[in-house]
Amino acid sequence: MRPMGVTAIAILTWLRSAVYALAGLAILGVGHLGARLVAAAASDTFVQRFTLRLSDTLGIGALAIALLFLVVGLGVWTLRSWARTLTLVFAGIWLVLGVFRMFPHPTSWQIIRAATDVVIVGYLFLPDVKRAFLRPGWLGSGNQA
Repeated sequence: MRPMGVTAIAILTWLRSAVYALAGLAILGVGHLGARLVAAAASDTFVQRFTLRLSDTLGIGALAIALLFLVVGLGVWTLRSWARTLTLVFAGIWLVLGVFRMFPHPTSWQIIRAATDVVIVGYLFLPDVKRAFLRPGWLGSGNQA
């Protein structure tokens, strides 16, 4: 059976995926709109091409991250050990970045985000939770050790 905290982590990962997907779509839309506005002012300029390519790159990158979070969320939901490992890596990266961003002027959002990542890392290291990811379970998930 999947621990309740693992379910919460999977849902949080899916929410992050949705945020990245929405951001990626917004970046693509705004970038294309900006490129059209630049094109209306001057035809085929460097600025238009740069704006379009930059928004395409950032938007597709955000959509790729959204897909990655979606897959990791499914892996956590089905208790796959690789998903636990990736969740630990991502939470660790977000925690380190969050701590660096807090130094000049910490905001409540940064503190909540860092605390959430600390809780996720600590929870995934609990012995019962680690065991849930190591044994075969729901849909034949986990390592076959």
